[in-house]
This record gives sequence, structure tokens and C-alpha cells, in this order.
Amino acid sequence: MDSGSEGNSDFSGQWTDGWSSESEEEEEEVSKGLESPSRVGKDSEPVERVDVFGERDVGGRMPSSESPRGSGDQMSDDVDTSMLSTAAALANAEFHGVEEAYARYVEYAKAAGFAVRKGDSIKDDEGNVVRKFFYCNRQGLREKKHYERADRKRAHKAETRTNCSAKFVVFLDKQSGKWRTKTFVQDHNHDLTLPAFTNVMAAHRNINEGDKAHIHSMHEAGFQTNQIMGFFSYLSGGYRNLHFIKKDVYNYIDDVRRSRIVQGDAAAAISYLKGKTEMDPLAVVMYTYCPENYLGHLFWSDGAMQYDYECFGDVLAFDSTYRKNLYNRPLVIFSGTNHHRQTIIFGFGLLEDEKIPSYKWLLGTFLEVMHQKQPKVVVTDGDESMKEAIRTEFPNATHRLCTWHLARNAVSNIKDNDFCAAFKTAVYGHFEVEEFDQYWADMVAAFGLQENEWIWATYEKREHWANAYLCDTFCAGLRTTSRCEGINASLKRFIKSSNCLLELVENLERVVKDYRNNEFIADYKSLYSEPVITTGLESIERAMSQIYTREIFFEVKKQIEGVAALIVLHRESYGSTEKFMFRKFRKPRRVYSVLYESNSERYECSCKLWNSIGIPCSHIIGVLKELEKDALPMWLVLKRWCKDAKSGSFHDSDGGLDSNRAFRGRYGSLWTSCLPMCLLAAQRPATYKYAAAKIAQLLKEIEAEVSKGNRSTFVHDTVDGADILDPKIIKSKGAPRSTGNGKMARRCRRCHGFGHDRRNCTANKEDMLDESLGSDLRQSQHGGKRSCRAKNCGVSQDTISA
Repeated sequence: MDSGSEGNSDFSGQWTDGWSSESEEEEEEVSKGLESPSRVGKDSEPVERVDVFGERDVGGRMPSSESPRGSGDQMSDDVDTSMLSTAAALANAEFHGVEEAYARYVEYAKAAGFAVRKGDSIKDDEGNVVRKFFYCNRQGLREKKHYERADRKRAHKAETRTNCSAKFVVFLDKQSGKWRTKTFVQDHNHDLTLPAFTNVMAAHRNINEGDKAHIHSMHEAGFQTNQIMGFFSYLSGGYRNLHFIKKDVYNYIDDVRRSRIVQGDAAAAISYLKGKTEMDPLAVVMYTYCPENYLGHLFWSDGAMQYDYECFGDVLAFDSTYRKNLYNRPLVIFSGTNHHRQTIIFGFGLLEDEKIPSYKWLLGTFLEVMHQKQPKVVVTDGDESMKEAIRTEFPNATHRLCTWHLARNAVSNIKDNDFCAAFKTAVYGHFEVEEFDQYWADMVAAFGLQENEWIWATYEKREHWANAYLCDTFCAGLRTTSRCEGINASLKRFIKSSNCLLELVENLERVVKDYRNNEFIADYKSLYSEPVITTGLESIERAMSQIYTREIFFEVKKQIEGVAALIVLHRESYGSTEKFMFRKFRKPRRVYSVLYESNSERYECSCKLWNSIGIPCSHIIGVLKELEKDALPMWLVLKRWCKDAKSGSFHDSDGGLDSNRAFRGRYGSLWTSCLPMCLLAAQRPATYKYAAAKIAQLLKEIEAEVSKGNRSTFVHDTVDGADILDPKIIKSKGAPRSTGNGKMARRCRRCHGFGHDRRNCTANKEDMLDESLGSDLRQSQHGGKRSCRAKNCGVSQDTISA
């Protein structure tokens, strides 16, 4: 493709989808009026120098009296003199090769304000190139047939050819072995580009290797392309000082992505995951094949995830999410909570569909990787396929439904705020089983919902969501899949629906690193900071602060502070067992009982807080106060909430250093080391010039040491599992995306047509007048409806319909 076509597509490439594509016009564009030189024979004819510099302004511009740009746009005298010397030097120059001649002509073209396109070559009888043509990028004309195509679907691209005659021809002087100028035509039949715009021309734009490395690193860190461009613009003092545009960055990132999946997206993703095993021996990737060798299900987990599950795998939450990959495959994220009440991830799954066999395979694979350790509680959103798979694969686990989804279903099915408040009490209230059943019956009767199907279906599942049935089950505070939703929100920073599988895997790895960094910071704060003791139970509070992590201690401290509001109603002994009765200040209706066994130092409270969350309640701490105990019995301390919950010491090396990562590490280290020097050198012009000269000198020395053949920035490993094919795009659950067809487009209120609105409607003025009159009529009718609706606000819907 010629330079002019590239420059044209650079603009149209800013549009998306159907607005831009490669045109056949540019592929078939021919050079009309092109001078066809005769072939050079075996004995080259004497070369004749053709000078065409007369009666033209210097620098390849037209005389000022004929210049279309006008006198106000003329260059300064020093620039004209520079252009004259450049043109004269180019006309009499000698070159060591064709590429050198091309580079010199491009340099001249950039200063003059046009771009260069390579033309034909002429060879001698021995097949050696002896003459080379270079043209202005606007040489030639577009073929007429492209203007007359009846089947055209895309709009015409802007004209870039003007049949410009400017050219530069070089020939090989066989006596000296050097290349010389044969013909140098400087006349242009079009406006030359101003110097301020030459950096935007496609032929004069490029991204050097250093910028490519920086762009690649920023892209892997999660920066968007516009953010990367903004960063480079800030460093260079503005977008006009850059030697590339945003489209070039998009193209470079896309080229890197395509080069990594050249042998298939699925094969590249699996190869990447298998490569992790070289740096992490515990990393696991498991997948299945579909018919015709397509990728089916995929599951992966690294060693740190497996260790986290060993420590905190008693409660597991997982949910599926869509539109996170190019193939619309459901992504399943296994998550839990650590000793800082933070989200942790145990593994990822990519399924072919959301049917029961798919979830059974995923959960069975998860168990196999986690050494058959089943969770005690599993929290999901209530999907029936998940429910059946959990019942089969996790038979000993308690399946808890997400209470947030229940509340949302209550709003959508009942549509009564008072009922939703009562339903919330049924979900979270501290009831005995008999009390809950009675409360539910009274609530249903009060709202007249005895025949409602959703009410009965929800009541049948009460053992999976009501606190009255689950208060004895430890859930680590997880009663919703909100952590899964939080993970999905975090994914939006890194993941798009257009991501291929390899990008999905890499971006998920960044999300995991982000969560692990949060845990690392929380560990530091818990280990190397001491909370302030503020309650009267100083010895108990201090002992707990030394055991629990910072976040858990704040929750326990609330219980310690709650002791002040407790009133002891009764205390009695039954042998080695004592019973304490408490109530809260000015809340006489609710009484709590605590049993204390002196021989075994065991406590049991009727509020069940320790059973469900794993921290001592204010009632148990109140008994410690009555018994004048200084510390909490160790059997009441759950290790998963302690500072040493992960004392088994799994070292997360954060991955080893492959060749690409090692390069980026060295590049980042050098870049960081140069920042202080750049800061100091930029303070004054003298120091800036000194530093620039030293850097240029150092650069030449380094270039002399580095071989040109070893400048490849990124190394792509061979693909493992290249026989597997990319998965097929599937149709997901939920509402479909809006399409861009005519039926879904906005409808014009003036002509009632599709694809435009009233602002750009082509209707005539008479239609506009009719439309304005019609709008007044509709407004009056609308006002009548509003008043009618206001009058019937207290009438039932059936009455209004009637």
C-alpha cells in the first residue's frame, strides 16, 4: 500500500467496526502518467544528468506569487536557505546504496512537506538493480472504475492522488560502484504540508524500539491506549512533538497480540499456562477437547492459590460472568476470604456452557487440584445447574444462597417496599426454627401472598438462606456473592469483551497480583503496628490484639465495647457448668444465655456469633469479665483469623524471569535509574545540553557493542499444544446486546425513519412546520393524559384498565 493510502486510512482507522476497512481502490490504484524508462542493457548507456531546478522556489515549493498557500504561510529565510542547500546537496550527492538514497530523499521530503513512495526498479541483464525511482506519494490517479461501482457499500475515501510529477531517480555508476542522482523533479501540483503537520504524515511516523518497550510494559500493567498516549505526550511537551499518533500505538499493540497467537489463541493460552509450571511446579492447567478438536473446558490454578485454599478453603464462593472474552465463554471465579477479610482467588474456570455436566467437570477438577479437600460452605447465586453440581461433587458442604440475589428477586416479584423490609428480617433475623416458621406464616398472611408461587418456591429453599437454619454453620461472614461481583468490577480495569484467551489469562493474573498485594500490605500493618487500647477490659483487649489481625481485631473490639451495655439477669451453677443470663440495656425482650464449662474451659452462647463468624461475642466476653479472666481461651481463637494463619510459609515468587520479563526488568531498572539524572539535567539549559551530549556519546558506544541482529525486543516461545483449535463463540444467558441493524437504531421523530434523528433529518421545511404543529398537538394530548393519570392515582390498576 502506498504512503498516500496509509495516510488516508490513518484517519478513517479512528472509526470502529463497519466505518473503516481496507478498500480495493487502494490496492488497484495505478500510476497514470508514469514515465516508463527503457531498460538498461548489458553495457549501461552514459548517464545524463537532468537539472530541473530553474524557475522554482527553493525547497520544492512554488514561487511565492503562484503558491496556493499564500504569503502568510511562507517559511522564514533561514528555512528557505536550509532547503536550498538540502536540495542542491541531494542533486549532487553520491550514495552507497539504494536505502541510503531513499533515506536522504525522505529526509528532504519531510523538510519540504510531502511524503515519499517507492517506485519501480530497472535491472540489467544480470538481474542487478541499476536504477530506482522514488515518487511523491500523490503521484498517479485513482482508476475511474472505482467511482462508478454500483455495488459500493462503503463511502469513498478521500482523494490522495493528484498525478504529481515530483520524483527522484538514482542510478548505479558501475565505474565507481556508487549511486548517483539521475533525475530530480521538485515541482508539485498540490499544496505542501506545513512543518507543523509533517509528523502526522504516515511516511514520517515511527515508533522506535525504546518507545515500543515502554508501550508494551505500560499495556501489560493495565494502562489504556489513550492513557499511554497521554503519558508520552506529557513527557514530550505535547502531542505535536510526538513522532507517532494514537493509531500507531493501537496498531503496534495489535501486531504484538497477533504475533503471539499466530498458531491459535487457545494453543497460545494453554502454552502460556503450561509455561508457568517451569517457574511454579504446583501450577496446574487442565482442559478438555470438543468434537473437531476445539477447546472445551479450561481450569487453571497456581501454587499460591492452592495454598490459600488450604488455609482459607472452608468457605467457597463462585459465580459465572459473561462478556469477558472474545468467545463469550462463561468465566467462573473461585474465591473466598482471608484472615484480613479480603478477597482471595483459588482458581479460574472457562466453560463451554452452563449445563450441569460442565459444572460437574469444573467442580470435580477443582477438587482434584485441591487434593480432595471439600469446602464446608459454598455460596452461589442459586443457579439450578450449580446447585445440582454442588450436591453431587460437594455432598458434605452446606449450600448457601446469595442473600443479595434473594432480595433482588423479592423486589422484582413482589414489588412492595414493606414486604422487602419484612423479608430482610426473615433472612437475617435471629430466630429459632419454630419462631421463623411462625414469622413467615404471619408475614405471608399480612401481605396476602398465600397463592404467590415465588413465595412458596423461596420458602422451600429456606434451609439455604434463612439465618435461623444457618446460624450454627460457619460462613466466615460470606452470605452473598458480592465478592465475586467485586472481582467482576475489578476485571473491568483490565479485561474487555474483545480479549482473546491469552489476554484473558494474562489480565486475570494481573487481578490476582493486585489482590495479593493488598494482602501483603495488610500483613505488614498487622505485624508491625499496635492498636491503641481504649476499653476498660485492658488485659483482654491487649491479649486479643496480639492474636488477631488488625481487621479482625477491630470487629472483636466492637464486641468488647458491647460488654458495657450488658446487664446480668441471672447466674446459676449445675456442677461444673455455670449459666449466665444477659440482656442489653433498655432492651428487655431479648435475653441471651451463656453456658460455661469450668473443666474444659468451654463457652457456648445462644447468639451463635462464634459458630457463624468465628469471633467471641460480647456475651462470652461478659462472662470472662464476671469470672475475672485475663485472656480468651485458645479454643475460642480460630486460626484462620490470626496473624499466623499462613505460617506454613508458602513463598510466592511472583513468577520467574523469562526472556521477555527479564528484558522488561532491565529496561525498567535503567529507566528508573535515569529519572534522577533527567530531573537534575532539565533544571537549566546548560545542564540539559551537557547531559544530551553525554547521552548521545554513550548511545553511540552502546550501539557499537550491540549487534544489529540481536535487537529483537521480545521473544516468542514455541507453542505447546498447537493441535487444539480456538473455541467457538457461544450464546450466553441474559439480555442480548443491542445490535447495529436498522430495527434497533434510533427512530427519527420527524420522518419516522431509522438510522438518524431529527437533528440531521433531510426532511424539508414544510415537514418541519407540520412537525412543530404536531408536537403542540401531542403536548396538549399528553397533558390531558397526565391529568387523567393524576385523578386515578388512588384507583386500582384493574379499574384503570377497564
